[in-house]
Amino acid sequence: MKNKWFCYLTLLSLLSSSPVLAELVVSHRAPFTEGDKHHVYSTELLRLALEKTRKEYGNFTLRPIPPRNYARALKAAVDDAYPNLIIETSYEQALTHHAKLDFINFPMDLGVLGYRVCFINPKLKASGKKIASLEDLRQYTFAHGVGWADTIIFRHNGLKVQEVDNYDGMFLMVIGGRVDFFCRGANEILGEIEQFSQLKELTIDEQFLLVYPLPRFFYLNGKNKLAKKRIELGLQRAYADGSLQALWKTHFQPSLALVNLGERQVIQLENPLLDNLEISFVPDFMPLLEAAGAKSQPK
Repeated sequence: MKNKWFCYLTLLSLLSSSPVLAELVVSHRAPFTEGDKHHVYSTELLRLALEKTRKEYGNFTLRPIPPRNYARALKAAVDDAYPNLIIETSYEQALTHHAKLDFINFPMDLGVLGYRVCFINPKLKASGKKIASLEDLRQYTFAHGVGWADTIIFRHNGLKVQEVDNYDGMFLMVIGGRVDFFCRGANEILGEIEQFSQLKELTIDEQFLLVYPLPRFFYLNGKNKLAKKRIELGLQRAYADGSLQALWKTHFQPSLALVNLGERQVIQLENPLLDNLEISFVPDFMPLLEAAGAKSQPK
């Protein structure tokens, strides 16, 4: 009888001494407006990375923050306003050098956002003007959101940009001819056509494809070291076993097929924001796009 009690007490002691992993709460951005799908892929990618590391790190909860624009969401990350808040955004030295921010060096969208297709003013499209080079584009005006990295990139390449603080308004501006182009990631076009299906005059240019390196990373407050370590490991594992690429194709391939990348004239732009950046790996989808037959136009 004494031996049974000894074994029972020993088992209780072992169980009580085993570490209990606390559930990790990871906050993320929510849709800003009804029909907004911009954060669906990034949220699912976070879920995939966290699932890949559940065994070592335990359970997790993904928690959306109240809808807010990019600037306010970024400030929330700087202020550490929500538990382990993750913001996906293009690489900028100013962000990376911010004392309170850190980033996970893994191009979370495999670099696809640097392949740009443009919504075009319907009258300009109807005019049939040929656009085949960077010099051709310098006579036109582009809309960008306030504070977007693309504004710096476009101006660096001699393009005229009008900054707008209303995302929905940019679609109306290009339809109304207040700007000539509003360029989006080739992976975003289909979702935005669906989101703004009520804008019957909304149309995309079919001549050119802007290409520039624009790696997007997950940014978070530098205090959140455990979340960074766990998510980074999860991304690496998901990429190694192919589940990340499968998720990427599910979300982005329909839009890439819609815009016919292989039929467009490629116009290369320089990105001056990438000085001294060493990316963890070169995304593997770019050679596939080149193999599709996109024509190259040197600057």
